[in-house]
Amino acid sequence: MSAAPGDVKRIGAGELRAFIQDAGELKKGTLLYDGGQLLNLARHENKLFCDAKGSGASPYKVSLVYSDAPTPAFKGRCSCPARTFNTAFCKHAAALLVAWARAPESFAVSEAPPPGAPGGDTARKSVKKGSANAQAMMKSGVEQVGTLVRELGVSGVATIGGDRIEQMEKLAEALRENRLRRLSARTLDLAALLRGQAAGGRQARGAPRGALPAVAYANVMADLLLTARKLEKHLAGEPLDDRHVEELVGKTWKASDRKPAEGLTLIEYAFSTRTTSDDFVIRESRFIDLESGRHFSEKQILPVFLAKRTDPKRSFAGEVLAGARATTYPGYPPLRVDFSDLGDKRPLDAGALESVLARALPDVGAALAALQEHRKDVFAPDLVPVAVLTDTLFARGARLAAVDDKGEALHLPDDPALEERLAGSLRDARLRALLGDVGIDAALPTLWPLAAVVEGPLGLELRPVFEQGSAARGGPLEGSAWNAAAREAGASPAAIALGEVREELAEALVTGLTGLGARATDPLAARLRDLRLEKQAALLQALPQRPEPADRLDDFIKLYQVLEMALVRLAGATQIDRASTERVPTYESVAVARPDETLSPDEVARRRAAGAMNRYVAAVHHARYYASLPASELVASIFPIWADGTATPTIARTFAPLGAEAIAAAEKALTVKAGRVAKLTAVRVLQAVVLHGGPARAEATAMLGKVAEHAKDAGLRALARDALDVIDVTQLTHAPSGGPGNDAVRARRAARLGRVHELAKTLGAAPTKEERLEALKALSELGDLSALPAFRRAFYADASREVREEAAYALAQLGDVEMVETFVRMLASRGVDEREAKIAAYALGFLGDVRGLSELLSAYADGYKPGIVADAIRAFGPVALTPLVDLIEARPELAKRAAALDALKKMDDTAVAACLVERIEARRGDADLADKAPLYLKLADVHAHSRREVATALISALSSAPGKEAQAAVKAAQKALGVVKRSK
Repeated sequence: MSAAPGDVKRIGAGELRAFIQDAGELKKGTLLYDGGQLLNLARHENKLFCDAKGSGASPYKVSLVYSDAPTPAFKGRCSCPARTFNTAFCKHAAALLVAWARAPESFAVSEAPPPGAPGGDTARKSVKKGSANAQAMMKSGVEQVGTLVRELGVSGVATIGGDRIEQMEKLAEALRENRLRRLSARTLDLAALLRGQAAGGRQARGAPRGALPAVAYANVMADLLLTARKLEKHLAGEPLDDRHVEELVGKTWKASDRKPAEGLTLIEYAFSTRTTSDDFVIRESRFIDLESGRHFSEKQILPVFLAKRTDPKRSFAGEVLAGARATTYPGYPPLRVDFSDLGDKRPLDAGALESVLARALPDVGAALAALQEHRKDVFAPDLVPVAVLTDTLFARGARLAAVDDKGEALHLPDDPALEERLAGSLRDARLRALLGDVGIDAALPTLWPLAAVVEGPLGLELRPVFEQGSAARGGPLEGSAWNAAAREAGASPAAIALGEVREELAEALVTGLTGLGARATDPLAARLRDLRLEKQAALLQALPQRPEPADRLDDFIKLYQVLEMALVRLAGATQIDRASTERVPTYESVAVARPDETLSPDEVARRRAAGAMNRYVAAVHHARYYASLPASELVASIFPIWADGTATPTIARTFAPLGAEAIAAAEKALTVKAGRVAKLTAVRVLQAVVLHGGPARAEATAMLGKVAEHAKDAGLRALARDALDVIDVTQLTHAPSGGPGNDAVRARRAARLGRVHELAKTLGAAPTKEERLEALKALSELGDLSALPAFRRAFYADASREVREEAAYALAQLGDVEMVETFVRMLASRGVDEREAKIAAYALGFLGDVRGLSELLSAYADGYKPGIVADAIRAFGPVALTPLVDLIEARPELAKRAAALDALKKMDDTAVAACLVERIEARRGDADLADKAPLYLKLADVHAHSRREVATALISALSSAPGKEAQAAVKAAQKALGVVKRSK
């Protein structure tokens, strides 16, 4: 119905989505209305009013203003803390519109706005009362948290049911509305832990299904209690430090509250978008100041419903903000900034990265000292940002460690995704520094890296490593899992012992302090005394002597927190004996414990598949194996060796001095229809030949130029261009008269790199899927290898599955061999996620890396997407021929599939014939050759040449063989040749 002038339009329930675009807020509003949470519904002229029940003593005041122009619209206002913006609906305003749509007759017509309504005349008078009410609601919220922690601490979690967890979630929402943001977030974390236990869902590594991660639980409980106690004192009149205000409560800081920061020279080393547990979207840039080495961040923090319709903050990747001015918010590093002037922006160059290295902490010891100082404040975040000079990553078992020039190590988190991203960032580059966050993961000093400064063939580069915020989402290792990891990683015995004591205390908190007796505390106290923690031991032994379990809680949490500080002090850097390590040829900045033996590629693949070997140890074995082969064998059988991405560096080094022989092998790989990796290896070989020097240098350079200009494959063109740039840098740098070297190449590449940076920013931060897809497409068309980090980030972190899919194809198109194992895992999980497996099959076909062939053949044997998988196998070219025939020979029924024959039909006829004839000759005289003959003839029938060759070979091998089967096979072969004998 239309509205009379100055009135409110009547709407139906079906029209609600036209005015409230956010489905989540509409759902919440509907639940509020259905739950009877709206009071005093009223209408005055073009406005609707109500009171909405909240967590405090006083209800929220809600209003809607209707207007016809330019189009019918409602504008919501509410006194709840979540409604700090006037352009969208909060859940209370949504509930009011639901009421108007469903029951307009329930609205009383008023001659004036109700007292205290948003925008009414009495709003100014209610400010003082509202402030008092806010104080009371904060006090009530703190009391509720104290009660919750006390109840759980006394009785444990055994009796917690789903209804109690729902109450915690509602409490968390109320705490957020009352500006108790830290308590709100921690309460949500607690509810999530308990819900995971109740559902038997995600649990800690090493824990039984449904087990509550005790250390994570105790950490949350300790934080809740300490925060509640601090806020109790504050509400009683004790002032809060500004940093604590920002961390515990939050505040809208005016410009006059913030400190000026001028003369900043900033580079962005990480950009992230994440959603908090209480539904706020945070877009953040992380910076380091090149003048002081301090860390800063710029954040855009919005409720989820508003983030969808707000332009996202931009990224400053690839730029230097010189002379920037800003104001800093109170808080902990990285200090949050609000820019007033971005200064003079210039492209990120080698000089800026040299400044990063100059301002970085000199070693691991300095990073640990920074952590210890930071954690003296119990309300400081768990992590502190650092840039630290490191030149090596040490790979031991499933975990990596960052090692400085003194051999001291900081451990990296145990995360396969991190290993994959680091591999992509460090391939063909030398590590100089890591930037990220340092903290303690169980008993291990741990660095969560966000970016790396590396030195590649073209000079210093800043490469992203990990999505910011991942550290906060990952919990500590639990039980024997972290204990074993700490021992394997070389943590000190004292740190391990103290970590075990803290874990047992955490288990006691899970079960409840009612059961905490001397039988449990005395052994732990003895272990604390062994660690010379006498006061802590005495405090622990005194706890069971208090008859009321509730009276034990504060001192128990205090003890638990003090032991964490002691653990930070004890958890010193691990020492790595460099003499017992071996560098990984593919990654010159990665070292592994020197293997005692050299394994074949097949055995390496088996151990990798079983999870018994990391990629770096595997790379060492591959390099040793291929280096042991004579050059003549590498030349004679470039397939499948050249199609193994892990072998490329070894092959390039081996072929570099072979000159003309190397060029001939490279030309064969480039001209024969083969998978992409074999061709990429050929480009690397040509580059190695040029850099080695000698008579073949000019011819190899000319071939690279042809590939860079004329290859249809974007990945090949990109790699060839980079190879020519590396050659130019080397020639200019070592010229007798000197030369600009790096600068000359960078100048030539500047325009293209600038375009890559701009598109990468759009791909990382554009609000709509369509914009990100357009940026991804444009990046792909550029065909530049510097886009690989942006593609990797989109593949791992983009919210849109479609964007992630296109990023996978772009990575394969550019020949990113670091993604092979990821794609193999995706294909192996085809029973869980069919769409991901389909993406992986396409990507593995694009890449043509022999490491992906086994899983493709397995998928083909399973009958999974036979057309797609057969196309992927065919794309490998001659590399796939022998394994495919092996599979069909083992599973003859597969020959009935048209896709199998089509794959063979599109392979080289000479290669098909040679493969089958070789098998016939190898089985000459075997009893089962006659049985295999029909299959060989069927496979050979895809080409006239292979049909003739295979039929001739069968006649030769079986003509004198006894038995009906042999004679039948000979007749079939003669028929294939067109030789038909007349019957008598």
